[in-house]
Amino acid sequence: MKCSILIPLYQAQDYYRETLEIALNQTHRDCQVVVVIDDDFDYDLPPQVTRVRAGHGSGPNAARNAGLAWCQGDMILPLDADDWMSLDRVEKLLPLVQRYGVAGDCEMTRNKRTGQVERQVFEPSDQVRLLSPQDYLALNATIHLAFRRDVITRWPESVALAGDTLFNLDAIERAGQLAIHPQTLFEYRTHPDSHCHRAGSIDRAERGYQEILRLIQCGVVARDPELNAFARNLFTEKRATNQAYGDYVQRNGPHSFDHFLETQR
Repeated sequence: MKCSILIPLYQAQDYYRETLEIALNQTHRDCQVVVVIDDDFDYDLPPQVTRVRAGHGSGPNAARNAGLAWCQGDMILPLDADDWMSLDRVEKLLPLVQRYGVAGDCEMTRNKRTGQVERQVFEPSDQVRLLSPQDYLALNATIHLAFRRDVITRWPESVALAGDTLFNLDAIERAGQLAIHPQTLFEYRTHPDSHCHRAGSIDRAERGYQEILRLIQCGVVARDPELNAFARNLFTEKRATNQAYGDYVQRNGPHSFDHFLETQR
């Protein structure tokens, strides 16, 4: 199975080289790397990379959709320019994607500046976990997944922030489950310049949650009635959590959302 690794670039000049190196040197050799440029920076990209121009500041969802049209693989792996994954991540997730449709791993969130681990949703284990769509939502955590092409549609461009959560949910619902590899193969790197932590991100998240709730209420995602009710309650709670995060940042200064969640345990 061919894998397309989809990397949007927006003000990523300080981070993209390491991520690109990892994508180009995966142990699974049948990989296509699609880079979507969403700003005016002249990125130094090797010829084997598929280069796509999205515009300027169109947002991560629109950028991913622009790149998706150029993806040739039956496995789609989105990757942000400032994150890290192991060189064998594609190789290890591919069998799970083939069988189950959607797969992730025991990823961790690491502060890129300090090196501190801020969160790990799943502890490494010795067996694959299978999660239902409702199990996924109940995690209330950012996780980064790979997809079989036939279970995905498009990223929701009307959602200002947290659109990947909605995209993930739709894919998991179509596939019927999410498989979690027992090892840590991915690190979500937080830093002040990341999309989710820039100035105004809390207001964008509020607008995003409002739009997500509208799409859920319209039955665009969470089409099962029981899942729909669960999703509406969860995203209503997420709006309240986002406001509490904003209050925490005002009192304590800039901190990642995952750091804030850990303080609430």
